[in-house]
Amino acid sequence: MNPRDRHLRKEIALILIVKLIAITALWWAFIRDARVDVDLAEAARHIGGPEPSATTPPQQGVLNAQ
Repeated sequence: MNPRDRHLRKEIALILIVKLIAITALWWAFIRDARVDVDLAEAARHIGGPEPSATTPPQQGVLNAQ
């Protein structure tokens, strides 16, 4: 491996690190606090399933089922 190849590898690694830092900073600044409230009845209507009732226990593995 010649010195030019080593320099190119270092340059590519540095660019990838800078891009990763930039993406993380953008996520932290704009997306981190974004939340989507999901209405179970509206979601069920949208996908064509039965609407959940108040007496239906939450399904296993469903996140945020209340």
